[in-house]
Amino acid sequence: MQTAGAAPGTTPSADGGAFLRVRGLTKHFDITGGLLPRLLYGRKVVHAVEDVSFDLAAGETLGLVGESGSGKSTAARVIARLIPATAGEVHIGGHDVLRAGPAEMKAIRKDVQFVFQDPFSSLNPRMRIERLIGRSLTIHFDMSPMERRERVVELMEQVGLRADHIYRYPHEFSGGQRQRIAIARALASEPTMILADEPASSLDVSIQAQVLELLDGLRQRLGLTMIFITHDLNVAEFVSDQVAVMYGGRLMEQGPTEEVLQRPLHPYSQSLLEARPHFGVRERLRPLEGEPAIPINPPVGCPFAHRCPIRIQACTEANVELVEKSPGHKVACIRV
Repeated sequence: MQTAGAAPGTTPSADGGAFLRVRGLTKHFDITGGLLPRLLYGRKVVHAVEDVSFDLAAGETLGLVGESGSGKSTAARVIARLIPATAGEVHIGGHDVLRAGPAEMKAIRKDVQFVFQDPFSSLNPRMRIERLIGRSLTIHFDMSPMERRERVVELMEQVGLRADHIYRYPHEFSGGQRQRIAIARALASEPTMILADEPASSLDVSIQAQVLELLDGLRQRLGLTMIFITHDLNVAEFVSDQVAVMYGGRLMEQGPTEEVLQRPLHPYSQSLLEARPHFGVRERLRPLEGEPAIPINPPVGCPFAHRCPIRIQACTEANVELVEKSPGHKVACIRV
C-alpha cells in the first residue's frame, strides 16, 4: 500500500524531473462518413486536440480547464491511451505510453487509473461492489479470495464507506457514494497517477465538496499525481497546483494556479474568470459572448479569434505558440 511522498515505482524523466511529459499531443476524428460523402463534400476532420504540450511533476495536480467541447476529456483519454493518438508523445514515469507493447501497457494500466464523470454508467450494474473493485486486484495482484475481500473492505473504508457495502449493487447507492466506489476501484491497483474527468460535476453541491476533499486528501496521503478535468474555476483553484486552459483543442494558457487565476493573461482565461460567480459578492456576471467554434477543418490562426475582444488581423493568419511570460506561466496570444 502506498504512503505519502514521491510516487513509488516511477522513474523521473530527464527533462527537469517531470513525471508526466506530453509533447505535441494531437487527436483528429474523421467524420466524413464514407467514400461518397467524401467525394461530394470533401473530408471533414474534427481537430479535437491539437499540439498540446506540458509537464507535470510527481505528486502535483494539473487542473485542465475549459468549456464543454474544448478537448479536455479527449486529451486525458489519449494520455491514458483509452483512445489512440493521431500524433505526439506521452511519457509517464519513464514509460513511452503511445508506443508501449502489451506487457508494458499492462504495467501502465496499473499505474494510471481513470475516474469518470458519471459513476453510474462507469460501474457495471450487474456486479456487486466486492467484484467491481476486486477485478482490478485479480488482474494486478496474486491474492487469495480472503485477501481480496479484506483489501476491498480496506479500500471502501478509505473512501468513507462501510465494510458491509461490498455486498450491494451500484443502484443501491446515492450518486456521491457511487463516485466514492469509483474512486476506490481506481485506487485498487495502487496507481501513481489518477485522471479525474469532472468527477463531481454531476453531484449535489454539498456532495461535490465531500468528493473534492476526499480526492485532495488521497492525493496528499498517497503521493498521487493527478490531472483534474473541470469547467469550474473554483474547483480548479481548490485542487490544482497548476492550471492549463484549453479552447478549441489547444492550450491557451498554463502556469501555477495562483498566477493564472489571479493574473490571467489570455483573453479567454480572463473571460472565464469574469463569468464565474463569486460567492458572497453581488456583482453582475459578464458571460462570454458567442458560441465555441466546432473544430471541423479549422482555419489557421488562434481558435479563440472569432470571440476575442482584442483580436487583430494577425490573429487569423498564423497559429500562435505558447510563450513563457514569467517563470512557469505560458500564454498563446500575440497581443500579450
